[in-house]
Amino acid sequence: MKLLLDASAIIKRYKREIGHDAVARLLMTADVVVLAAHCKVEISSSLSREVDDNSIDTGQYARVMSEVAQDFVDFDVRPISPEIEALAIASMEHNRLCAMDALHIGTAQAARVDLFVTADRKQALAAQAAGLKTELIEA
Repeated sequence: MKLLLDASAIIKRYKREIGHDAVARLLMTADVVVLAAHCKVEISSSLSREVDDNSIDTGQYARVMSEVAQDFVDFDVRPISPEIEALAIASMEHNRLCAMDALHIGTAQAARVDLFVTADRKQALAAQAAGLKTELIEA
């Protein structure tokens, strides 16, 4: 199975929180894991906010980002292409989405994934509207 996880889903791989086990199960069954190129930046942004809020320390941040870097070598990370850009714009024209969320959807469409995985309900609905089979991970 080829699946794409957006940032709200893949970050659960690195944090023991609701949805962690579901993401681990999906990753175990996947033949190919596709990620949008900007996903690592979103993960870093989320973790940086946690450092700022004193939810995690800089050592924890560094350990998780090291694990992320190792994983990204094995994942099929897709750079933004004209096709992905056009699909993302089309998705935003039909749904109220931020650009980052639309880029995940456009990447999933361009990669022709079997399953789009997110922890964002609004994004899940937009992905379904774009014709993607979608799994919403409990947040």
